[in-house]
Amino acid sequence: MRYTRWGALVATATLGLSACAADAPAAGPSIDPSWQSVAVGPATFHVPAEWEQSAGADLYPGSDTDETVAITAPENDERVRAGVLVTVQSSPTRDAAAEAGALMLGEKATTGADDVETGGGELAGASSVATVTFVSDVQRSDGTTAELRSRWLVADLESGEQIIVKAIGPRDTFDDTPLDTILQSVEISS
Repeated sequence: MRYTRWGALVATATLGLSACAADAPAAGPSIDPSWQSVAVGPATFHVPAEWEQSAGADLYPGSDTDETVAITAPENDERVRAGVLVTVQSSPTRDAAAEAGALMLGEKATTGADDVETGGGELAGASSVATVTFVSDVQRSDGTTAELRSRWLVADLESGEQIIVKAIGPRDTFDDTPLDTILQSVEISS
């Protein structure tokens, strides 16, 4: 549930984020050489050079979350940002499939998520991978609603850690963002 609160907070503060597609993205994307590499614990991913770290890295002090990094794109014309949140847990309390299920239930309860799809995938260095995607509405500070698409990837690492990656952006333009490529760029170091 702690990830759900982050999603609502960032979406409200930056006025947008989300994703959709059942299976984990295919590995091996072509990464633009100008993109920056971001490391979060054992996970590394790549984002466009103009994306930057945003507030939210320490939203859950005292929780079982060891490290969280939030990276967002510049605002679009509608003051909406796409973004990625990566969290590492050293002592997860449930496996990837159960965590993905809990994330989905939390989003349904808090944002009315629909068009939900679940799936799995593979990631080198992970013993299991679960995905969940959905569309949800987030109330903006000005009273309007933003329709968002979210794609979550949850991976149980062979080291015993768990990573959770959330890609979120405006529903109508999600496919025009590099969010899928960012998800595909996730690598685990041994």
